[in-house]
Amino acid sequence: MPNKDTFSIKPIGEFVKRYLAVSKISVDPFARNKNWATHTNDLNTTTSAKHHLDAVEFLIYLGSIGTQADLIILDPPYSPRQISECYNGIGRKVTMQDTQTAAFNKRIRDAALPVLTPTGTVLSFGWNSVGMGKKRGFTLKEIMLCCHGGAHNDTICIAEQREI
Repeated sequence: MPNKDTFSIKPIGEFVKRYLAVSKISVDPFARNKNWATHTNDLNTTTSAKHHLDAVEFLIYLGSIGTQADLIILDPPYSPRQISECYNGIGRKVTMQDTQTAAFNKRIRDAALPVLTPTGTVLSFGWNSVGMGKKRGFTLKEIMLCCHGGAHNDTICIAEQREI
């Protein structure tokens, strides 16, 4: 079944753990209560993540202190409704710009680039397989489709490697 804690879904959690096992420095800007990565963040201050910043601000902060990660995990809210629920859940006003998922995801992906090593990997989760993409210098390494049954959207999990 789908779960807002994506990595608690067994095959998805195993997918992430496989990449974490070979990673030295990892970043998760949407960690919730999963402290698997070296650097964790979640906008919601009631989670156990180490930082509680906007994901873009968090990635910019890591870049400003010279963090170089070989793995970045991107599991943002998948839809405008989920973004709205996330923001409303912490008392943050939701704007139309906030709920434009394509622009939202572009800002996050662009902010991740300075933090990622030249041959680093990005894991992306959502209802599409857009990911980081060839234009940013990435090659698709793995894709996993997790079917949740019934009328639920599948979760698409992709691993891409940067090749500079």
